[in-house]
Amino acid sequence: MLGMVVMIEFFTALVIYYQVQENTMSAVIWFDSYAKCEKVLRSEALHIIYEDKKDIHITCDKTRHISKSLRPKARPQPEENN
Repeated sequence: MLGMVVMIEFFTALVIYYQVQENTMSAVIWFDSYAKCEKVLRSEALHIIYEDKKDIHITCDKTRHISKSLRPKARPQPEENN
């Protein structure tokens, strides 16, 4: 298995913390990979919803639950000639 790449992705939560009348609230949006969550995190999408950026905290929390595992397929063994 030397040089073989095994790609595993994990469910990741985009967690948004915000204030409502001095109470900390949170919202969660689930993604099947950290990369997808981070793409939204780095975009301006959520800042359009929450006008004052200092009133919110956004983070991506990766779980230990596998969403996708790409493993190489076993190659058939050549038949031996008798």
